[in-house]
Amino acid sequence: MEFFLDKDNYCCVKNTANPDEQVIGDFFEGDIQGFDYYVNFLIDIIDQIKNDEIENWQGTGNAHTISITKDKINIFNEFTEMEVTIYDFGYFLSLLYQWKKLIESRKEVSI
Repeated sequence: MEFFLDKDNYCCVKNTANPDEQVIGDFFEGDIQGFDYYVNFLIDIIDQIKNDEIENWQGTGNAHTISITKDKINIFNEFTEMEVTIYDFGYFLSLLYQWKKLIESRKEVSI
């Protein structure tokens, strides 16, 4: 997956033909958007689950419901009913950190 800032300085995901990446990309663009708070929140939730501080977490944003358990992350689009289940937490965390870096770069060029 590739992330970029568009001409209006919005965080975006490069279009992909992979349906799983499309759901993840839509989640990042539509629910996380440019809010580093939400990125940090999700990273913290994953850490809490991995450290057995909480058993699971679920939340619904603008268009998606994300459910996180000890062994998987599920993202469900409430409108299209497309979903993806991610078992590789390292992969998802790497996407969150890349998105966070994009948000931070956006702040540097904002007025």
